[in-house]
Amino acid sequence: MTTQLRRALPLLLLALAMALSACGEESVDRSELESRARALGTEPEMVYVTDVPGYTLAPQSVGVIGDHGFGGSYTKPGGGTIELRADERGPSPVGCAESGPDQVGGEKQTCERDGESWYRASKSAHEYAREEDGRVIRLSADRKSVTRDTLRQAAESLHQADDGELAEVLPKGAGDGGGQVGTERGDLPRTGDGAPQDPAGMTEGTTG
Repeated sequence: MTTQLRRALPLLLLALAMALSACGEESVDRSELESRARALGTEPEMVYVTDVPGYTLAPQSVGVIGDHGFGGSYTKPGGGTIELRADERGPSPVGCAESGPDQVGGEKQTCERDGESWYRASKSAHEYAREEDGRVIRLSADRKSVTRDTLRQAAESLHQADDGELAEVLPKGAGDGGGQVGTERGDLPRTGDGAPQDPAGMTEGTTG
């Protein structure tokens, strides 16, 4: 190795290290994320995500819940859907009634504490719900297609989205007009009269 090359090599390595560092520190524009959230009809603080092996968030399912909540559906190839809903706490508490099972939507409902969440189940549907900073976050699914273990894993992985996750979850290309652009409400079905979805009446107590 020549003397000139030996002198130049440290400078080349330094330039490469700086370039790699710049790539790793690339940040998301927070104001852009807030604008995208407003265009969807929600706020960044209302956006929650989870991580369950085999399940991915369906982009077309992302939408507003209630007045300015957030919702989306995690789907698995071959069947299985987990609905995520985050909204402000309503007049009814998240906690289950201690007196025993309730009758909801014509079905007997059981309810119990499980870790940081409450687990509710009827014959056809079940959900995990927890309260955090004045918000209620729910993960619900059909019992035939999603097991309790899978739903519990989703509840344990549930967390408020960071900036990187907001960039992936919030629809892109939305303006700052305060309305949705190219998205649908997360609680509205694709068929029927357009009434918000509420499996087995389990979401009672949230706005909307």
